[in-house]
Amino acid sequence: MKLHGFGEAQGRSHDQTTLDAIFAETRDAAQEIIKRKGATYYAVSSGMMRLLEAILRDEQTILPVSCVLRGQYGLHDVALSLPAVIDGDGVREHLALAMDAHEIEAPYQSAAVIQQAIETLTVD
Repeated sequence: MKLHGFGEAQGRSHDQTTLDAIFAETRDAAQEIIKRKGATYYAVSSGMMRLLEAILRDEQTILPVSCVLRGQYGLHDVALSLPAVIDGDGVREHLALAMDAHEIEAPYQSAAVIQQAIETLTVD
C-alpha cells in the first residue's frame, strides 16, 4: 500500500512536502542515531534478528532486503533494498511495486551511485 493510501485509510492525507520530509527523515535516520548514540549497531542487530526469524520460521513474510537484482525494474548486477517475500530459503521473490515516474527514477539513481562506487574499487 502506498503511503498516500495508508494515510487516507487512517483519515490523514499527506501533501508532497510532508512526503518529502518523511523520506528525508527515513534516509537520514542512521546519521541522527549516530549523532545521538554514537553508533547504529543495535538497529543493525535488530534488523538481522528479524530477518533470521523470518527465514528460520519459514514465515513467508514481506521485508525490505538488499540483494543483487536480476532484471527487476530493468536493473542487473546491483544490490538494492526492495520488498521481498522471505521464507525458509531466504528471498523467495521480489515484489513488483507500482511506481509513478518520480518514484521509478530513485532505484536507477541508487544503482548508478552504487555502480560508480564499485568501479572505484575495481583493481586493474
